[in-house]
Amino acid sequence: MSRIGIGLDFGTSNTTAAIYDGTDIHYIKIDPFTETGTIMPTALYLDREFSPTVGSEALSRCLKDNTGRKIVMTDKEVGCVTVHMGEMDRDHFIERDRTFTTVVTGKIDSLLPGRLFRSMKSYLGDKGNPQFDVFGKKFRIEAILTVLLRYIHNQIRVVTGDLDIHLFIGRPVLYSGTGSDPNRVALERMRTTCTNGGISKVSFVMEPEAAAVSYLHSHTNHGSENILVFDFGGGTLDLCILKRQKEKYSVLSVSGIARAGDYIDKMIYRKKIFPLLGEGLHRDHDFHFSEFEDNLLNWQSTYLLNQAEYIEKINHLMKAGGEPEIMAVRLKKLIRGNASFLLMESIEQAKIELSSHDSTVIDVEEIDLHLEISREELEEIIEPLLGEISGVISLALARAELDSSQVDRILCTGGSSRIPMVKQHLAHIFGKESEQWDSFRGIAAGLAVAGFNHFQESKGQTDSES
Repeated sequence: MSRIGIGLDFGTSNTTAAIYDGTDIHYIKIDPFTETGTIMPTALYLDREFSPTVGSEALSRCLKDNTGRKIVMTDKEVGCVTVHMGEMDRDHFIERDRTFTTVVTGKIDSLLPGRLFRSMKSYLGDKGNPQFDVFGKKFRIEAILTVLLRYIHNQIRVVTGDLDIHLFIGRPVLYSGTGSDPNRVALERMRTTCTNGGISKVSFVMEPEAAAVSYLHSHTNHGSENILVFDFGGGTLDLCILKRQKEKYSVLSVSGIARAGDYIDKMIYRKKIFPLLGEGLHRDHDFHFSEFEDNLLNWQSTYLLNQAEYIEKINHLMKAGGEPEIMAVRLKKLIRGNASFLLMESIEQAKIELSSHDSTVIDVEEIDLHLEISREELEEIIEPLLGEISGVISLALARAELDSSQVDRILCTGGSSRIPMVKQHLAHIFGKESEQWDSFRGIAAGLAVAGFNHFQESKGQTDSES
């Protein structure tokens, strides 16, 4: 059995791993292609030989392989639909059965060099059996995630030298999903993924609870208090209310929503960038920007717009001259240069800078975009989401049988919790300022501490039994 605690924050956007030996917390270098390597993009790229690349290298390889390449879409039969119909002949009173079969085809990118998988955690709770087509082969979500988890597992083993790892993995309060019980479905799939990845011992801990564990581990001088953990990251908002009594704590309630920083980034893209790419030109120039929206918002598929049918529409708009021509040229550069990833990065960086500045710039030289955005504009975009935040806080308080005045400490973690308007909203609800706690590594640290404590408790039970 492992004599150290090992924690894995397997996030929608990024992944972090940590170990705790009872004295110090160490973060494991799981992404060798970044300077520190301790925070890895949760990404997998499979080429046509099914050779995997993970983390920041996966993103770089996907962008390189798809920038400026020719897109050839071909028809592929994806199945057939059979419809049985009954028909009554009124003249002869004879009921006839008729059967119609239709072949269903779809367009595929026949020259696609590789498939990028990103934000796969958001599919874990979907009902049915989600499968992904990779060059003619069908892969279940468990198979895709196994490749990622096996890589991470091997990196942990390099550091720990421990073949008998008990891994503590973070999980959101509420998985997103299409079924009636996405949490049960998601956890079953994660257990299968861990088994396939060679991890026989695994425990799941709610991410906001793990953040609280790391905080309490570093702050041991507080007495009895009620703590609300506000974990607002990339994929989800997770809340947890705990009651702390000296060295121990108990969870009073949890709640959450499947919307967070990635949703805000896309809203900024939609509200601020779309009008600079041709949105709104339908009436005067017959340019249907809605045809471009989905593939622009999902940067992994922006390259699919590099087809004649889309480029011809952009070229037609360029002939209009004036501002429409400028928009069309910018949109064409974005598509030809596969620059949506750079644009999304610039949007995210601007959102971060607005936490400490009144204004900043979304600057992407590759598409001649230089746009100033103010904190006030960001707040207008976020405003509708604040209502949902209020609702999920009220739910957590009701489940804990507390009112806002009975919460002694608000603990914030996750990058999106740094947004000033979000912090102001929390202060308005609770009548006190919140505390920021290790936004990107706190959960992994708490999971490692939880793992170590679990080992110590198990060892104590064994010693008492002997």
